[in-house]
Amino acid sequence: MDAPNNGFMLVGSLEELRAKGPLVVQGGHGPILIVYDRGRVFALDNRCPHMGFPLERGTVEDGILTCHWHHARFDLQSGCKFDLWADDVPSCAVEVRNGDVWVATTSGHSDPAAHWRQRLMDGLAHDLGLVIAKGVHGELAAGVPVTAIVRQVALFGAQNRDGWGVGLTILTALANLLPVLQEDDTYLALFHGARRVAADCAGEAPRRERAPLDSRPEPAALKRWLRLWTNVRHREAAERTLLTAIATGVSPAVLSDALLSAGTERAFADTGHSLDFINKAFECLDLVGWEHASVLLPTIVAQMVAARGAEESTAWRQPVDLVALCDESASQMRQLFSGGRCSHGWSEHAALARELLGDDPAKIIDALKAAIRAGAAPADLGQSLAYGAARRCASRASAMPTSTPTGRRRTTFSPMPTRSNRCSGGSGTRASTATSRPCAPSRTGPWRFTLSVILTCHRPASRVKVTISSTTSPPMRRRSAPRCSMPSTGSDRSILRQGWWHAILRSAIRPRR
Repeated sequence: MDAPNNGFMLVGSLEELRAKGPLVVQGGHGPILIVYDRGRVFALDNRCPHMGFPLERGTVEDGILTCHWHHARFDLQSGCKFDLWADDVPSCAVEVRNGDVWVATTSGHSDPAAHWRQRLMDGLAHDLGLVIAKGVHGELAAGVPVTAIVRQVALFGAQNRDGWGVGLTILTALANLLPVLQEDDTYLALFHGARRVAADCAGEAPRRERAPLDSRPEPAALKRWLRLWTNVRHREAAERTLLTAIATGVSPAVLSDALLSAGTERAFADTGHSLDFINKAFECLDLVGWEHASVLLPTIVAQMVAARGAEESTAWRQPVDLVALCDESASQMRQLFSGGRCSHGWSEHAALARELLGDDPAKIIDALKAAIRAGAAPADLGQSLAYGAARRCASRASAMPTSTPTGRRRTTFSPMPTRSNRCSGGSGTRASTATSRPCAPSRTGPWRFTLSVILTCHRPASRVKVTISSTTSPPMRRRSAPRCSMPSTGSDRSILRQGWWHAILRSAIRPRR
């Protein structure tokens, strides 16, 4: 075998190759398989693209190369796979010069980024975990930005399932963590998010697109209409109204205000999932770009208009009418915030979280009011509530909830959105309609979501105490409650976050299929 000549190397004569059969030579990127078949010479990467088995141990028949490990089959001339779960075999250029066979020393795809983008789409479309993993890895290796990968997966999920699903929520939540993850964990986060989106879309009918109205009404009118269609559960009308608002070119803040107002027409709708999906759709658009709002935002409308409110549930009416309690407190919200100290140094999050885990709804409302008077902002209430919910979940790891007058609750808790600046109006006022009630998200959210913690798992959490190592995360355990506390101001939270998510991405997150 001669040395490479202008990127080609001599592998032998045509007669020798015809007599000896398949030949393997070492190329610039790995072993190359040389095959003579029906008067032509072909050169392919010798490693099966499925799982790396040597293709020289396979067979060639009628122009089809078959790998004998998993029986992946390839077109000998182009290297293209017949089986979607495999991949294309990179081919090398071949030249026959005066009876000698010269083969290019390198192989690969002319546009690696485009190739792996298509492979990721194939994996998502057919719910093939290995292909998804290769597609994500290939795009990262080709230098594709992580935001572009998130955008590709998110748009696939929005277009290939009729409605927002858990997969898109997981994808968005993991994408929010990408800035604090290391390189290996970034790949795992993207893979797990894409895998869950594919599982959500598997076997589902693609989304049917709807068009905006021909007119361009004022944003205030569109907001009123969206609340109206939500109240009467008219999905098509709500989607067209939302698409019209997007086509009008209103700002993300106006869109957020309209959707959050409509999404809170019912108290704690769909046990919080409706509002949670709305918030995650906002976060997803922050990641992938608001120019995709017409694709992503309509996916949350179906669940929003069909959601069942807590006011329709007996558990929220007996033995204490929690809806009336929330509405009464909401009417005082503006006055409470205007009369508060507006202190940016309020830091009693852990103390308030303990109060929120009590048994008496009236005392919980009083604790929230006291915190507002002491200077707590809406974001502080959300942080305390999320921390209290995490403690309650930790307490559930050691024992099931006990029976209470409201019954045993097993539903999951969905904390209220912390992006309090989404709505354009800070006062929480809303446009008046014939069916309007004082229940804007910034006014009723703290009360409804706090009381949902009680109903979600009604059990005192006094036994729960927590300490988390600042460097590593203990493995998740089912039968004993973890020990953790609010990190101190001076602690290294970046190390804590990296260690915690490193452990979760490798153990706690599992694809459903």
